[in-house]
Amino acid sequence: MLGTLLMLTAVISASFSIYYSFKTRAYRKQYYEVARQNSKNKPRPKEQEAYQWMKFYNAKTNIAMGTLLIAMAIIQFTFPDLSGVRIGVGIAFLALGLFNFIMGLRHYRLYSPF
Repeated sequence: MLGTLLMLTAVISASFSIYYSFKTRAYRKQYYEVARQNSKNKPRPKEQEAYQWMKFYNAKTNIAMGTLLIAMAIIQFTFPDLSGVRIGVGIAFLALGLFNFIMGLRHYRLYSPF
């Protein structure tokens, strides 16, 4: 039961991570196209808006990726035969996942348009 729930969490988190990554790339492309045309002047509102949305979706990508890595770490710890390698991988996934999740939340609050 727990394994199924963790696997479902990992799949949903991975799909959200991919979705938000594509949204980030779309706004990044829009930002750099507008910024390239006006490189000598101050950023215009259109550039600033594209930059804010890019950072917002990047934060959501980090949150989803952090959730994915945390779920994968917990999956590593639920296997019946724990070895040193499995524990090391689980700890690495947990550390990276927590870092991604915390930094994503921090940037989400900073760049949230709401």
